[in-house]
Amino acid sequence: MSAIRKVHVKSYGCQMNVYDSRRMADTLAREGFVETERPDDADLIILNTCHIREKAAEKVYSELGRLRVLKQNAASDGRQLMIAVAGCVAQAEGEEIIRRAPAVNLVVGSQSYHRLPDLILRAARAPVVETEFPIEDKFDHLAEPTPAAIRARGVTAFVTVQEGCDKFCTFALSRTRAVPRFRGRSQRLSTKSCGSLRQACARLPLSART
Repeated sequence: MSAIRKVHVKSYGCQMNVYDSRRMADTLAREGFVETERPDDADLIILNTCHIREKAAEKVYSELGRLRVLKQNAASDGRQLMIAVAGCVAQAEGEEIIRRAPAVNLVVGSQSYHRLPDLILRAARAPVVETEFPIEDKFDHLAEPTPAAIRARGVTAFVTVQEGCDKFCTFALSRTRAVPRFRGRSQRLSTKSCGSLRQACARLPLSART
């Protein structure tokens, strides 16, 4: 890999995935990764997937076919490119992704993003599938964005107050895509995260508090 490692994160679907993608990038920044908009310039590509759309999994496999060629080209240039699949398709498909797309190094479910640095180290040696729901709360371990990342993303950001769902609605069940299966039961923001949010709000000027 290059001295400065680059990560490209592509998000599919909901705003929660956009939020998660940013938190993954923030967590990897502590390990020396910088974000890039160009997949052909990356050392690590993460597809953060959504499972609610029609033929969602097949669209991911189609994208992985294109990334396989990119990985082969990188290897021809003497460069290692790692591919990770995250999000709800990763949670739903698990080992099947490795079987159908052997170019993938890592499959990581939506509750294990805080473990990315360790998982990437392991995946550099052999493919890793991590879709179990961990005991620890990921929000207590995910890194905060750096000042540079905040400036690059602008003045708006997503704030998580709840994740998951306790409802197995008819629409979701008919597509075997119920949220509790992929993001778990409803979880509210932890006490630690609430404290961080209050501190951030306190730093805002009064004119910005609405």
